[in-house]
Amino acid sequence: MNSLDFNYHRWLMEHEHYVSARVAAEYLGISEAFIMKLARNNQIPAHPLPTTGQNGLRRTWRFRLSELDDFMERTQ
Repeated sequence: MNSLDFNYHRWLMEHEHYVSARVAAEYLGISEAFIMKLARNNQIPAHPLPTTGQNGLRRTWRFRLSELDDFMERTQ
């Protein structure tokens, strides 16, 4: 990665918005249920929001598309 790529990547990470599991799943062409399973098992870059629900088991996840792109490039 050259310095221009690094600077762009750094800027993107600082300014990029998080997306929902639905948007991330559509972006990757997989089901929302599958991306949630990957997130719960720490198999894909994901950011959990504070636990919701009475039993504390339900978790909301957010994703960054650039992290998903990097992940897909590394796993191919």
